[in-house]
Amino acid sequence: MSSANTVKIDYVDGVRFRRGVVAAASKLIANSPHLDAINVFPVPDGDTGANMAGTMRSIVSSTGKSVERSIEKMTALIADSALDGAKGNSGAILAQFLCGFAEGVKDMPKLSPADFARAASVAAKRSCEAISEPKDGTILSVIRDWAAHLHANGDSYRDFHHLLSDSLEYARNSAKCTTEKLAELKAAGVVDAGAQGFVYLLEGIVDLLENGKIEKSFLPDARNSKSFANVQDKVAVESLDFRFCTEFLIKGSDIDRTAIRDSISDMGDSLIVAGTSGSVKIHIHTNDPDAVEAIVSGYGEVVKRKVDDMLVQHKRLLADDQTVGILTDSTCDIPDELLEEYDIRVVPMRLTIDDKDYIDRVTLTSGEFYKILPEAKRALSSQPTPGDMKRAYAKVSSDYEDVVSLHVAKVLSGTFQNALTVSSPFDNVSAIDSKMLTIGLGLPVMEAARAAQKGATAAEVRRVADRAVENVKIFVTIDCLDYAVRGGRLSKGQGMIAKALNIKPILQFAGEGHPKVVAKSFGVKRQESALIKLVRDNAYGRGNFKYAISHADTPETAEKFRRILKAEFGKEPEFVVEASPVLGLHSGPGACAVAFITDD
Repeated sequence: MSSANTVKIDYVDGVRFRRGVVAAASKLIANSPHLDAINVFPVPDGDTGANMAGTMRSIVSSTGKSVERSIEKMTALIADSALDGAKGNSGAILAQFLCGFAEGVKDMPKLSPADFARAASVAAKRSCEAISEPKDGTILSVIRDWAAHLHANGDSYRDFHHLLSDSLEYARNSAKCTTEKLAELKAAGVVDAGAQGFVYLLEGIVDLLENGKIEKSFLPDARNSKSFANVQDKVAVESLDFRFCTEFLIKGSDIDRTAIRDSISDMGDSLIVAGTSGSVKIHIHTNDPDAVEAIVSGYGEVVKRKVDDMLVQHKRLLADDQTVGILTDSTCDIPDELLEEYDIRVVPMRLTIDDKDYIDRVTLTSGEFYKILPEAKRALSSQPTPGDMKRAYAKVSSDYEDVVSLHVAKVLSGTFQNALTVSSPFDNVSAIDSKMLTIGLGLPVMEAARAAQKGATAAEVRRVADRAVENVKIFVTIDCLDYAVRGGRLSKGQGMIAKALNIKPILQFAGEGHPKVVAKSFGVKRQESALIKLVRDNAYGRGNFKYAISHADTPETAEKFRRILKAEFGKEPEFVVEASPVLGLHSGPGACAVAFITDD
């Protein structure tokens, strides 16, 4: 309904268009928790609101200094910003919608209501073309219905409030109909989250026209996430056909979007290839992000990438008693099944092997790493990018009331300092320097995660984590001395002598996390005996002994230690796991670590 303050606008230029986009973004961002709560299709991973909000924030931020009055130039800027910042399925569709709208206003300085209606038709058409298998009952349905209504009535609209308020009602009705169009939505009793998100965008613009102030668009809608607290339970799943939500932004010239779509269409589902001839956003649900990247990189330079584990996201939504989230980095060695069970978030390190970049555990598994390491001329690890770290902290902070994070020793990596910097805007985060790596980090993380899952407060989880960090010890057997020499733990001369005499050292990461040689043995058998003695000497007489084993491509050594330690202490390890690449870079293939925690 029109209010007394309704602004009558008969044309839209670049400045007015951007103001409308800001108002739309404000409304959507304020109501993004509701969208997350009702997100059940195509995957019930609870992030549609966050993804759409992130996409809109990127647009508003990137175009904030622009005062471009040309509608053609402003929509082109907004479309580029949308492609650069698009997140998730709905974000990619929004980006393509805005690219199509920009195409529809080419050579125009400003728009009449009829011009807007025609551009919306182009935008809707391009949005549908970007999807490999468009489904009825999604955001596409609402976009298509809304644009068709505009097209049919475009010449009759008196002004933009008339156009938008009339078409908003049509979009609302279209969104309501999505419940009956998809079985997943009907089972959960909700509308499609992306469709409702598009409605929120339109509502934000109408609010602006009727109230004259964008601030009023920030008020959350009455439909909040609490009303839909049990939605995820209704659509709970144990597995997904395609587990990883994978996105790439590529840049180039004359990029063939159709060829990209055809080349990767059989590698997953929910495929969207959006953009222009010079900038393309690719979104796909797949089980092999690395293979997808290998193909799409042939069409242009990959400038952005993002991979989310949707099964972990879904399982997190089903656990509603836990208030403290746990975050670590990929130097932490814990089996995948435990990461999933306790919803431990992992921000990935970056690896460079012979000038090729990898994302640890995302585009390169530990097993793959150890296969290529022996032949590599140059292998380096680096801390997570600030963008990766920021996204990880933002996500876990939005999912839990509080966050406790534990990271690799700050003397070994800049990751902890990066974490402090990135997490400083979040008042619910407590970051800890573990002074460890691999399972020496994994055991304290598991202690914190168990406490969190039992409902402990943030302060209680922090105390558990701090105590575990103080009490954990780790010893590492070294088989190949070349890596110890490269890392400076042995000089070249020491390395040559040790190899000649078949001396096998044992490292301990102690104090602040510096590695030091604590034992040297002649041959592998004596080295293994020396490690068992170190564990025995440091653990006997202390209560609540827990231990874990990790190995750098030497499962037989790990199994031998498991048998001996079980016989010594009468209990199985918490877990046995292949070590992260960081241990391999420090200690080389064939290394094996035993870490343990005891009471004070």
